Amino acid sequence: MARMKAIEAAVAVLKKEGVHIAFGVPGAAINPMYAAMKALGGIEHVLARHVEGASHMAEGFTRTDQDNIGVCIGTSGPAGTDMITGLYSASADSIPILCITGQAPRARLHKEDFQAVDIESIAKPVTKWATTVLEPAQVPRAFQKAFHIMRSGRPGPVLIDLPLDVQLAEIEFDIDSYEPLAAFKPSASREQVEKALDMLAASEKPVIVSGGGVINAGASDLLQQFAELTGVPVIPTLMGWALSLMIMNSWLAWLGYKRRIVTVTGRCLIPILCLESVIALPIDTPGLSTFTLKAESLFILILNPRRLAVCSARISVLFPMRKQRLS
Repeated sequence: MARMKAIEAAVAVLKKEGVHIAFGVPGAAINPMYAAMKALGGIEHVLARHVEGASHMAEGFTRTDQDNIGVCIGTSGPAGTDMITGLYSASADSIPILCITGQAPRARLHKEDFQAVDIESIAKPVTKWATTVLEPAQVPRAFQKAFHIMRSGRPGPVLIDLPLDVQLAEIEFDIDSYEPLAAFKPSASREQVEKALDMLAASEKPVIVSGGGVINAGASDLLQQFAELTGVPVIPTLMGWALSLMIMNSWLAWLGYKRRIVTVTGRCLIPILCLESVIALPIDTPGLSTFTLKAESLFILILNPRRLAVCSARISVLFPMRKQRLS
């Protein structure tokens, strides 16, 4: 088994996971990663003017293609805290990005050392997972786990914090034997799908409220086909505006913002202009009482199951749009 620096193993894993571009700003505590990227090749680096900007660039890159994972790199201390806004934005919109930060050596942690910020604790509320890797041999496993978490269930961002001495430590690692972990994608049962279709068939004036989850899943064409086949009108949310060009024949209206029309966050289902039932494609909602009239709601969600506690629906179906076909 080959011996290499832990940070070289990290870069090798990035390449094996399909990363070919990264955004960031170099700094003392993360420079070993830049050296490893230069030595191993295969990953283009885009220099940002500010680390927060790099996090937004990573988010934008992920949005351009459902298979992309945006990577943001920064040094210790303020670089990590500067990423928080980008991490929050990605978390709110279910966009997977990987933020990598340098850190002070392990012996200097929790001793108020220069730029030795506890970024793991700061980032946890705005990520699916945040960790400071303290054992060099665990670096490849941490990156493997990060990609698995980002892609599984409801997508979202993660942060990996690497102390300087961990990056430089030598470990044994065989990249040829490395395999990405399969992402967990919930699926609906046939019974749930048939019940959903029964509700649609029995509805008097159904409406599809379609959000960013359709775009993230690369399922815009399926939505177009479904809307045209059923004749059900579509209302895109703020996250789903890009769908309007594909669904012009089915487009009904825009969703508003901050309850001006129907939503709280711009991605919520509130069934307006519906007397009987509503179909909603991947959305996330904090409240459904406004403008519900007498509507019944069918949810097709990509989100954390704990959020179901705030949803009120006849059926709650969790599955990725691209994989599931109503047939």
